[in-house]
Amino acid sequence: MKTKGLVYLASTAILLAASANSVFADETNQAANDRQQTEPSVAVTNRDAGKQSDLASKPLEVDSETKKDSGVSEASLGKDEKVASSSSEKEGNSSIEQPKNDLASVPSENISSGRASFRSVTAASDKPQEAETKPESDPKARVSRAVDDKPQGTINITNVDPNAGTFDVHVTNISSPKPIKKVALPTWSSVNGQDDIIWYDAKRQVDGTYKISVTARDHKYSTGEYNVHLYYLLEDNQLVGVGGTKTTVTIGKPQGKIDIVNNNPDTGSFDVVVSGVSNPYGVKKVVVPVWSSVNGQDDLVWYEAQRQTNGNYTVTVKASHHKNSLGEYNIHLYYVQDNGQLVGVGGTTTTVSKAQPKGMLKIENNNPDTGSFDVVVSGVSSPYGVKEVKLPTWSSDKGQDDLIWYTAVKQADGTYRATVKAVNHKKSTGEYNVHLYYIQDDGQLVGVGGTRTTVSLSQPKGTLKIENNDPATGSFDVVVSNVSNPFGVKEVKLPTWSNDKGQDDLVWHTAIKQSDGTYRARIQARDHKYSLGDYTVHLYYIQDDGQLVGVAGTQFSLAAKPKGSLKIENNNPDTGSFDVVVSDVVSPFGVKSVHLPIWSSDKGQDDIVWYTATKQSDGTYRASIQARNHKMSTGEYHIHLYYLQDNGQMIGVSGTTTTVSVAKPKGTLTIANNNPTTGSFDVVVSGVSSPEGVREVLLPTWSSTNGQDDIIWYRAVKQADGTYKMNIKASDHKYSTGEYNVHLYYVGNNGQLVGVGGTKTTVSLGTPKGKLTIQNNNQQTGTFEVVVSEVENAYGVKEVKLPTWSSANGQDDIIWYTAVKQVDGTYKAQVNLRDHKYSTGEYNIHLYYVQNDGRMVGVGGTKTTANVASEHIKPTGQITIKNNNPRLGTFEVVVTNVYSPKGVREVSLPTWSSVNGQDDIVWYRAQKQADGSYKALVRTSSHKYSTGEYNVHLYYVQNDGSLVGVGGTTTTVNRGVYDTPYYSQRDPRWAGLYYGKYNLAATGCVPTTLAMAISGITGQTVLPTTVADYLYHHTDSFNKNGLFGTSSKGIVQGAQNWGLTTDVLHSSAALKEALAAGHHVMAAVGNSVFASYPVTHEIVLRGYQNGQTQVYDPYNANNNGWYSVDYIFGSKSGAPEDNTEGSPFISVRA
Repeated sequence: MKTKGLVYLASTAILLAASANSVFADETNQAANDRQQTEPSVAVTNRDAGKQSDLASKPLEVDSETKKDSGVSEASLGKDEKVASSSSEKEGNSSIEQPKNDLASVPSENISSGRASFRSVTAASDKPQEAETKPESDPKARVSRAVDDKPQGTINITNVDPNAGTFDVHVTNISSPKPIKKVALPTWSSVNGQDDIIWYDAKRQVDGTYKISVTARDHKYSTGEYNVHLYYLLEDNQLVGVGGTKTTVTIGKPQGKIDIVNNNPDTGSFDVVVSGVSNPYGVKKVVVPVWSSVNGQDDLVWYEAQRQTNGNYTVTVKASHHKNSLGEYNIHLYYVQDNGQLVGVGGTTTTVSKAQPKGMLKIENNNPDTGSFDVVVSGVSSPYGVKEVKLPTWSSDKGQDDLIWYTAVKQADGTYRATVKAVNHKKSTGEYNVHLYYIQDDGQLVGVGGTRTTVSLSQPKGTLKIENNDPATGSFDVVVSNVSNPFGVKEVKLPTWSNDKGQDDLVWHTAIKQSDGTYRARIQARDHKYSLGDYTVHLYYIQDDGQLVGVAGTQFSLAAKPKGSLKIENNNPDTGSFDVVVSDVVSPFGVKSVHLPIWSSDKGQDDIVWYTATKQSDGTYRASIQARNHKMSTGEYHIHLYYLQDNGQMIGVSGTTTTVSVAKPKGTLTIANNNPTTGSFDVVVSGVSSPEGVREVLLPTWSSTNGQDDIIWYRAVKQADGTYKMNIKASDHKYSTGEYNVHLYYVGNNGQLVGVGGTKTTVSLGTPKGKLTIQNNNQQTGTFEVVVSEVENAYGVKEVKLPTWSSANGQDDIIWYTAVKQVDGTYKAQVNLRDHKYSTGEYNIHLYYVQNDGRMVGVGGTKTTANVASEHIKPTGQITIKNNNPRLGTFEVVVTNVYSPKGVREVSLPTWSSVNGQDDIVWYRAQKQADGSYKALVRTSSHKYSTGEYNVHLYYVQNDGSLVGVGGTTTTVNRGVYDTPYYSQRDPRWAGLYYGKYNLAATGCVPTTLAMAISGITGQTVLPTTVADYLYHHTDSFNKNGLFGTSSKGIVQGAQNWGLTTDVLHSSAALKEALAAGHHVMAAVGNSVFASYPVTHEIVLRGYQNGQTQVYDPYNANNNGWYSVDYIFGSKSGAPEDNTEGSPFISVRA
């Protein structure tokens, strides 16, 4: 236990008496980087040191033991010495209430953590005792030493700034018998006690001194007397007071200098520069109110100056923002301080004047050929701004009758430009006047200057040149270059005619402008009555004003003659044909078509044919010539060439001859693939040719039996290799065998039939074949397989049948199995003894073929022995799922091969969905069908509309009444998403149709909504008229008996007519459940977004999502969309006709 006696405490009091005139601060929680955050700690009053008043106590490690050893107890303390609780009690410390004598709270240090905290130690005496110190006004004041070996230091106040309210505290001559960990300077103003105290941690300087900077801003901007005390925190964590001093703090006024620069009469603007900006209360914004002295402050603008990189603030002032006022301007300076207050700093005035608008006019590109010039305006300026640059321009001829105000266009270089054309000034020449005006930003028009220029107009120009003069085509090109006209060139015209018969063939050709700037026109003799010789071409321009002006002319000569070359190709004796090819086809008068008159030399021109040659992709013309078109004449043929020209005239060009010979028809018959097993053979015809052409290859074929009673004229099919082929079957010839006759005929292109040759072959038919094999004979399970191989039959095999039965009780268990063809060509069937009443012993298996002609033919048979173990004799039955309908949510269960050793009285099918176990199980009783199978229909509506996996089990109620399980299966049920169409009762197709006194547009909401629901559920297209027809003609629920529309009973009747089910929904919960199940709901609503009282209206609902449903409104499609189900239910109709079934909400489902 460490003891601290009264002597120790007294010596501490004497030591601190040197600072008796200092006022010590209360504790504070000031947090800053350059100061120590403090918390309340233990304050101890030493009653033994009571004679030393106003002395700061030395920090003590106070605990219960300390109190005991020092002889200090709570009971012995005075009125102002009572122990007060503090946050330090959490650390086992206590606090004693301080006396009311302005003693500074002292920080304590947490030794264990190395962090500085503070504890307050005060003197106990109520009366202050003077201590010897230098006057506090002396910045060099030194703390008096009570004992020579006590800590000491000198406090110096420096850098006092009376404007900013700041000063520095320097601590020099620092010494202490014990090492110093920290130098602390608690500082506060004398205003309001110690409410602004801050314990500063002094920063050690390079010269060993310590320094802090104090600003009034951190002390509530207090002015006047400030108290600065000095403490050392020693290495043993003792806090010792060393001394204190005072200083006076003042805060100057805000400072700032206003300068006016860049006062520009041309722009009517000036800049305000604010420098030397300072304010002890901070500067958040610099604002500059500015107004002219004209009319008071009616043009006052508060500008916010912008801070520059050099610390100055600037703002630009424009007269245009101050009603363009001139003369004296007032500029004041204000600061928005950090506390948000606005403070005035100063002001000045300046004079604003404005220069005259300026601009320089220059004439450029004065071009007599185009009759135009450019006006360029540079140096554009106006103190009132320039919105537009205007150039009123006119010729001096006849005053200003051609005046035009041009708007110049600003260029990238800042100049303005406008192009002036004489054509816009009545084509006037001579002197032109150009004035310059500005439309200013205020909308006023101001004159700036003017100039003159002289305009002259040259004559139109153009050069004519003839190119591509082609006698073969009778055409030439006219090229016009160097085209110019001061009045513009809208079109280039070329009136052209031949000198033959004057201008009777005159054509005004329009030349087309080319990419190089020239104009070109193609002149063809056919456009000029096919005239030859001299042609005249004149040049005219259609000007921009629409006038026609002549420019130049020329002449040239045109000569022409048709050309063409004849060539004979593909001269083929086998076909009696050849081709005529015409190349190099040209004519100056154009070629409308190419004609070839052709005849043989035999008997003159009695076989002449005028062929029209066909143009080919390479530009040649071609015609195919066949001797059959020339009476099958042979020998010399004459071929002449004529052109039908574009003018309608026929002109001969040239001619040639060729020799034609004709061979006889040819063809070779071959018999292939003669197969006795199938009773068939192939006829192949090769080397097919005929000068008459071959349209078809015919093969009349018959057997020699009974003459030609089985003759068939086969049409052979052409193969890829050019041969013709036909397959002949004895089955098509009454299954005749023996000799067959095959003749060959061609149908020529002229339709004539010509015989070419013939041949014979022999046909035989084998007997049906097939091999029976028994395999996989399982004596335990009672099964075996029958395999049929080597299947052959000349009459074809449509099916392979295997009648099978046991020898027991005759054929009472016979089954005709249809064997299934395997990939290896064999046929296979599986036999199960359960299908044969579990008979054992000998089994008979016969083999039959159903032939292609439908006849049944026996092929063979075999026997086998079969057995089955008693434990394998069990009830049998096969479950098949059919007609799974996602739209209706239904499927059928079919049970076949029903057998039980104890007989079958009933077939039961317990069925349930996998959702929520068997909570929806239904035991269906299957109905026996005519074919011995059993069937049951399952509806999802009977199973809570569950979807997904369904379980179907099979049970038999046997003849003895016992229930036996046979098997089971699963299936997947998906309830389809209805694709509901939208119909409008106001559709023009039916809106005007009347039912009784009213039409569908007025009263058709129920037929229309019901048609939507029926169409969506059934997948059929059911129109509103179809539903309306039914309701009106077969019920009394629509537009009858005083009804204006349809009752809810009509909804039920209409749904039932289409095989649908309805449910009346009495609650909001029932409505939501039906919608969630995917059903359509017919809803009659009253006053709502769909209808206005007293009208009620039918809408259809479908789907459910987050409390909403989709609405189809048959009267107004704009209402279609998603709505709250609660809103719709709350809008339900209360009309009696809408509640005949008990509710206006009725679901419709399959």
